[in-house]
Amino acid sequence: MKKIYSKSDLMKLAIEEHLKCNEFPRVGVVVARDGMILSTGYRGEVPGLHAERVALQKISLEERIGTEMFTTLEPCVCLHEEQSVASCSDLIVSSGVSEVVIGVLDPNGTIYSQGYRQLLDNNISVSFFTRKLRAAVEEETFEYGQIDRVYGSGKRRVPVLNSGLKISVQFSNSDSRTIPISWESLQFNHGIVDLHGTSGSVVVASGARKFSDITDPEVFRFSSHVARLSKGQIAVVQPAGATFCVLVKVLDLFKNDIIFQWEVRNIK
Repeated sequence: MKKIYSKSDLMKLAIEEHLKCNEFPRVGVVVARDGMILSTGYRGEVPGLHAERVALQKISLEERIGTEMFTTLEPCVCLHEEQSVASCSDLIVSSGVSEVVIGVLDPNGTIYSQGYRQLLDNNISVSFFTRKLRAAVEEETFEYGQIDRVYGSGKRRVPVLNSGLKISVQFSNSDSRTIPISWESLQFNHGIVDLHGTSGSVVVASGARKFSDITDPEVFRFSSHVARLSKGQIAVVQPAGATFCVLVKVLDLFKNDIIFQWEVRNIK
């Protein structure tokens, strides 16, 4: 007799699947019916196939109908009309899956919330992992870790359109000093995006091409709460009373998201 699992257990088993991934974003899937596992899958298990497709292809068309899918990441959507392989959202809808339980929404601005919406629009019940398990998924799914908190220095791809993403820049894992920033008003056709901070905390580091060019962040003038940046430009964020500042550089812009680099500096 097959073992019957609770929903919480099935979420945890999906996380176990996604931890098997050797590529980012990590995705793990469990397909079940009435608490009994029918199949599992993870991204990279079959080269070139997403985890949802891997798991569904392990069971027959008849077995798919009325099942529950537990996936650690929001299913993808069709990105262009010439796409040769159906998206995971399309596949789930056509397979007759009745419920999808999602770990986290995809931060890729091209997909963010669209897979979720497509499932709802096709009368599929959608719910989410528990808050504690979502945090575990968030930490391990993406190459750059948490979406809304960064530490020390690094780079990250983040959604801008339809997200209003606010990011906390923490000095380090062991130093809780934090500066808030947010990205808004992405205009891909014009190659610009707005970096927001608190009142008077943001200034463009005019002329600097790399962080090492900036020997003293406080030499730059004309501070505001927002800096309009194009690819390659650097801004300095230093709120009043802060004991450190953040250097921020736009590395690339896309239709819905951007890649940015950051570095924290103590104020001398």
